[in-house]
Amino acid sequence: MKCLVLDYGGSAIKYCVMDDQANMGQNGEVTAPLQSLEQFIETTGQIYDQFSGEVEGIAISFPGTLDIETGTLYAGGAYLHLLEGKSIFEVLKDRCPLPMTIENDGKAAALAEAWKGNLKDCRDGAAIVLGTGIGGGLIKDGKIHRGKHFGAGEFSAIVTDGGSNIITRAATYTCSTEGIVERATIMKGAKKEHMFYIPLMEEVDPDSVQALRDRAVGPQYPELEMNGFELFRLLEEGDPDIKQLYNEFIASNVRLIINVANIFDPDRIVVGGGISKEPRLIADLQEAVRNVLHYGMSVVTGIDIQPCYYRSSANLYGAMYNYLQQRAPELITH
Repeated sequence: MKCLVLDYGGSAIKYCVMDDQANMGQNGEVTAPLQSLEQFIETTGQIYDQFSGEVEGIAISFPGTLDIETGTLYAGGAYLHLLEGKSIFEVLKDRCPLPMTIENDGKAAALAEAWKGNLKDCRDGAAIVLGTGIGGGLIKDGKIHRGKHFGAGEFSAIVTDGGSNIITRAATYTCSTEGIVERATIMKGAKKEHMFYIPLMEEVDPDSVQALRDRAVGPQYPELEMNGFELFRLLEEGDPDIKQLYNEFIASNVRLIINVANIFDPDRIVVGGGISKEPRLIADLQEAVRNVLHYGMSVVTGIDIQPCYYRSSANLYGAMYNYLQQRAPELITH
């Protein structure tokens, strides 16, 4: 069986044809249709038109808080202004008349790991995806655990630090790739085309942004366009400000991991996102967690931390697995 798989992101829709054995066929991406509901429907329809004769269903990964049974978007994500309170199934059914399933994008990434990735041999697992915020999900008995309000595994809201405002206390800022890159931008006097957290902090607590600038002791780089690659380059070169930020970043992520482990006690925790490709990150997290456990600061005494197997295509694989779980469980193989 083949499905059209759609991963709706803030900048693009990634799409592919995938079969029940996780073989990916033709794939591509188009610019995210964020201007109007009509544009959203027609852009999706044009993708559907390319493959309507060869697929039996549509599997969707989507940002935000969703009711997967009705396809209703309740909160969050880049498409909220178009679809809040609406069933995405109902919105698309006339233009794309095939059976559909939908899953939150972070939870789809966790499902990908449970199907064919580094959680495939685990009954219970957790996936933590470091990106603009903290995505991921909890796998219980091989399936996503969603909770009463569809919010289980929403790690971004976990408090990891004792900052001066709600932003600087939450994992979405302290543990995310975007968060550390923005902090590095401010401390190093560098450039960054778009920032998400710093403008919010300047509104609610401008002193905290100035405090970042005041902490800098190393050289400034006003011509540098800061990103994850440049951050790790400066880290390897021994920049004292970046080293301090990175150590704090690791400590915050360790607190997140310890919290997840003590609340859920999974067989394994996998860490993903583009930053997880940096060879030292997983090793540094593993060592830091071992140090915490050595001093008895956790009821769970052994935490298996591994990188995610899937990278940029995780949401596509997870959406397909969700389709199989919902509509064709007899076809599932591991």
